[in-house]
Amino acid sequence: MEGKSLPDRLRTPAGLAFVLAAVALFSVGLYLPTAQYSFVWDDETLIVGNSLLAHSRPADIFGRGFWAGSPEPVTGPGAAYYRPLVTLSFWLDLKLSHTNPHWFHIVNLLLYALAAVAVTLVLWELLHSGVWALLGGLLFAAHSSHVESAAFISGRTDIMLTLFTAIAAFALLRSFRKHNRLWWLVVPPAFGLALLSKETAVLFPLLVVLAPLLVGVRYDRYYWVPVLATVLVLAGYLFLRAGAVPVPIPFEGRVSLGARLVAIANTFGLYIRMFFWPFEHHAKYPASDAFFVPTPNLIAALLFIVTVPLLALRRRFVATLWGYAWTIGFLLPVVSIASIGPLAAERLLYLPSAGLVMVVVTILSRLLTFRVRTRQVVGAGLTVVIVLLGADSVMRTRIWKNAETLFTAMIREAPTAPSAYANLADAIAGSRPDSALALYDHALRLDQGYIHAHLHAAIRLSQKGDHRRAIHYLRVANELQPNSVLVLNNLGLAFLAAGETDSALATFAHALTVQPGSALLHLNRANVLVTAGQPDEAEAELHRALALDSTLPAARTMLVDRLKQRGRYDSAIVLMQGVVRDQPSAAYFNRLGSLFISAGDSARAGDSYERALRLDSAFVPALYNQSVLLAARGESAAARVLAGNAYRLRPDLQAIRELYLQFNPVPGDSPRPGTVPNQ
Repeated sequence: MEGKSLPDRLRTPAGLAFVLAAVALFSVGLYLPTAQYSFVWDDETLIVGNSLLAHSRPADIFGRGFWAGSPEPVTGPGAAYYRPLVTLSFWLDLKLSHTNPHWFHIVNLLLYALAAVAVTLVLWELLHSGVWALLGGLLFAAHSSHVESAAFISGRTDIMLTLFTAIAAFALLRSFRKHNRLWWLVVPPAFGLALLSKETAVLFPLLVVLAPLLVGVRYDRYYWVPVLATVLVLAGYLFLRAGAVPVPIPFEGRVSLGARLVAIANTFGLYIRMFFWPFEHHAKYPASDAFFVPTPNLIAALLFIVTVPLLALRRRFVATLWGYAWTIGFLLPVVSIASIGPLAAERLLYLPSAGLVMVVVTILSRLLTFRVRTRQVVGAGLTVVIVLLGADSVMRTRIWKNAETLFTAMIREAPTAPSAYANLADAIAGSRPDSALALYDHALRLDQGYIHAHLHAAIRLSQKGDHRRAIHYLRVANELQPNSVLVLNNLGLAFLAAGETDSALATFAHALTVQPGSALLHLNRANVLVTAGQPDEAEAELHRALALDSTLPAARTMLVDRLKQRGRYDSAIVLMQGVVRDQPSAAYFNRLGSLFISAGDSARAGDSYERALRLDSAFVPALYNQSVLLAARGESAAARVLAGNAYRLRPDLQAIRELYLQFNPVPGDSPRPGTVPNQ
């Protein structure tokens, strides 16, 4: 390769390998700090608090919606989401990491690098230039509108969507350049994986139909084969989706057609502006009626829609039509045609931005083709832009470090959005409940009908013991949404906490008429019946709950307690073994050990306590129980160590202190709660 110019070197297979490696390493390096970040926002609902994800089978995931298992019922646009491949990736991460957020972020990071590599391959086929493919790949990787997708675990949907869409596009373009129909075999499965990642891929078959025209090649006489294959994949996806999510995509009906078209154009222009000037970030774009009238974003939309086709009239710029069609095709599903989520979000630009990168890089690579010096200057200028975007990405990434940093930024960037204040309140409620309540009240001043704020303010007030105000908030929420199972469930729990068992029972009875198949409602009604002194009726409710959801841990553990009270230890043990099998935790293994003790099986009790301590070596109840058991067996040395560990963790507990003093007596000292013996 000696004597060859850099463009010639990068045009070889070795050059391509260098280009792809450079883009991948740049992508990883840019977002490496996110590997230390936490779960935030939708991560808590989709992953951490998801009641179905951990004990699902892979096949189950393809039979339900994206938000299935969410702690709170999802209504509106979100109920129509079907993204089983992303959910499957979360499931696999859970199996490998046990809710370690760092692992999830590392997987996001690797997928981000792969998506950037796939987009680079598309540029390679489109431009036949290693230099420009490298610059385009770096531009895509560095673009700071992508921070939300890379640093937000739940942003993985757009990364996986783009990865598989780009693979399908690469195979299609490769088949044109190499005149090799075998590449068509890659297109349908890659398209199917893109669809299973996110609905936005639905217009890809149109891109396949137009592809030869867009890149300036002749239609193959057998080209109907990949076209038909992608259409069949789409039909299969729609059939699978209809069975899993029987929820139609909601369309906005409260505005005229003219206003809807204006909103579409405004949102389209917003995304174009967001790409060309990404430095004005917004973690949230709240819905606004202002978009139903013309805004300056219309100018950006018209400029893009008109100028690229005019430029493509010149032969050397024909290839810009590919990126142009890509951008329009993948922006259309997210520009207010249907009510499928937020007004706009930076993550929704991720896939369309690949098309915009193709347009920009194609234009720059074909400018003044015969003037090498000018092209070098343009390349150097693009390199500077990449550096600036990369620096902006690094700075922007920091807001995703944890929930508090994110929602504080959201309030700053969208001060009129009530959800921003409520989300921050959720994030700080555990450590600063009074500040959280003030934030919920601020959210309600912005929108008195914001149910989330009513619900969560009530939860915090109930935790503080202010049940009267909690019930007031929930009654207001019930007036706003009279048949909301979530509101009724929380209202019933609030009545229970306030000691109003009759009102609680009536509320749960009403909730069960609204949703008779809710295992959670039966479980909570069982709690009320226990408090009301009706254990037999409570046990019947628990059986109903488990008939609806046999994996519900709280129902199983309540039934375990009931069986234990009745002396049915064998049945209680079998039920508890099912719990630890599905959801192994230190608390559950400790409870199983105590059941074995009650049944007189100290050997299996010791095994259960040991497994509890393997899962959490600082779990004090298991330390105490195992220490007592070992002492009873005469294994004083091991018992002393465990008692000492328990005492170091909780010296304030009288039982722990008494156990510790048995092994470490202090002259003249007697066990007193809250005192610490001399070491």
